[in-house]
Amino acid sequence: MLKKTHADDHNSVISLLDQAASTSIVSALQSNFTKGQAIALLDNAPICIKILDLAFNLKYMSPSGIKSLGIDDINRFYGQPYPFDFYPQLFCDDMTKSLNRALTTNKIVKQEANIVDLKGNELRYHSTIIPVESENGQNETLLVISIEVPVTNEEDIELLKLKSLQESIGGHFIKEHSNQNVNSSFMAKVENIVLANMHDNNFDVNALAEHLFMSRSTLQRKLKMETGESAAIFIRQKRLSKAHEFIQSKAHKTIAETAYSVGFKHIGNFSAIYKKYKLTITP
Repeated sequence: MLKKTHADDHNSVISLLDQAASTSIVSALQSNFTKGQAIALLDNAPICIKILDLAFNLKYMSPSGIKSLGIDDINRFYGQPYPFDFYPQLFCDDMTKSLNRALTTNKIVKQEANIVDLKGNELRYHSTIIPVESENGQNETLLVISIEVPVTNEEDIELLKLKSLQESIGGHFIKEHSNQNVNSSFMAKVENIVLANMHDNNFDVNALAEHLFMSRSTLQRKLKMETGESAAIFIRQKRLSKAHEFIQSKAHKTIAETAYSVGFKHIGNFSAIYKKYKLTITP
């Protein structure tokens, strides 16, 4: 009995895909694939295909989807509401809205969101929800085709936030210093340029020389005469000085935010250098 039901489900999937797919795809399938080959394709393709009734109960799920979710026995999910109860609540709410929208508008709806498998491992799926009509023109089922996409790394998200913070700080410095009657001396220009660009971790001696419209060697020579330090050391000291201000005023929640905001790429490196710098300014 189970085998018969499984085969019937496969035939149903093929029929629904024929209705939902474009003419060119249907033509290709009909001309190049037997029904058995089409079933084999569905069994092994890296996509999750689900068929839902109009109450959003699961009627079918492709083997790829079953495997990706770590489901041992799919039969206990058949006839049960979709989305599954082990999915995050936010996903369940959004997917239910998308299913309702597809059903009421009779239009294809797409969404992309994170879910979890039965073991709690995070997955991300791009889903296309297709309302499928019967021969009499009435909605019969909903076809949900999901393709797994890379999960966005939380560290990448945090880095994007920090880079946004860097840009805003740089813009603040530029605005702040452009509205002042800046001393036209060489050192005043150098300090203002470094302050305005220190959030950029690619800002270096060459960049400073370009802003001053002079060669690197000329910049090095003039800075050495004025401060006794090389240009690289001067820039680093300005970064550390501003970082110290941020830390003292508790401008950021973490050391990482402070480090990125003054242009340091590596937190460990910043911590070591800052500790040494702090000793030089502590009475």
